[in-house]
Amino acid sequence: MIKVLATAESLEQGRELVDLGVDQLLIGEAVFGLRIPGHFSEEAMAEMIDYAHQHNVEVIVAANAILHNDKIEQARPFLRRIKALGADKLLVGDTGLIQILKEPDCSMPYIYDAATLVASAGQVNFWSRYGAVASFVAREVPYYELVEMAKEAVIPLYYQVYGATCIHHSRRQLLENYFNYIQAEPSRFEDRHLALSTPNNPDSHYAIFEDSHGTHIFADNDLDLLPYLNDLVECGVNHWFLDGILCPKENYNRIISVYLEAKRRIESNQWNEEAMQALDEQLHQFQPAYRDLDTGFFLHEPGTVK
Repeated sequence: MIKVLATAESLEQGRELVDLGVDQLLIGEAVFGLRIPGHFSEEAMAEMIDYAHQHNVEVIVAANAILHNDKIEQARPFLRRIKALGADKLLVGDTGLIQILKEPDCSMPYIYDAATLVASAGQVNFWSRYGAVASFVAREVPYYELVEMAKEAVIPLYYQVYGATCIHHSRRQLLENYFNYIQAEPSRFEDRHLALSTPNNPDSHYAIFEDSHGTHIFADNDLDLLPYLNDLVECGVNHWFLDGILCPKENYNRIISVYLEAKRRIESNQWNEEAMQALDEQLHQFQPAYRDLDTGFFLHEPGTVK
């Protein structure tokens, strides 16, 4: 069965996504959630979990940040509270947090997500022995490698099929340092409206924002794998992640609807070239004008990345 995992920036959007028919929601807060569209209070999390469960939708709470000592000290109380709220799973990448999850009062099912590190079935299967019930695959893993991973993985694999891809993360406050250097009033870094461009291509658009976890820079194009969804299903990768971190709510909800229709057609054997092209055309219409679409590393063959 295909599972569509969507991100929600707010309780309002989360309810809308549940009503659209997503299978799982990813939400989080500011301390432990890394690169999520919005930050939920625990009260909002409780409401979101209750609403989602009424509609048989799972809620995954992001705890995927790189945890320094100060945050590790906050981890146990945080995990106990999230467990008490009734969240279905955690999204985790820090081994320190995984160690704490062994403790009975903090124990919860978790999905492993260590970003670029998850590039082999060996990595996935190792963490399955330490409690992972599923794993994200690195965004840099192309299709030809994904096929081999899926054959050997013993737990489900999540693969990103839409949205922004982070290409650089620094703990340093690079935007704040830059504005201080040029003696300009710092912008509101978390508005996520700033971008870098390369000197030889002023039209390039590398989105950049800064938060308590540091500075994040994204690829200039968003990922669009809608034409290849059936290929993913055929190789056994049927957990699809759509990242809405840089996509306005209205656009993102419409894009989610497109992918849900693709899911419905694939599951009912109504997927064909005509349906795919029509849905991909809709996706391009809903995509924000300032973010182009491409296939990322998905179609890369051996030797094409040097």
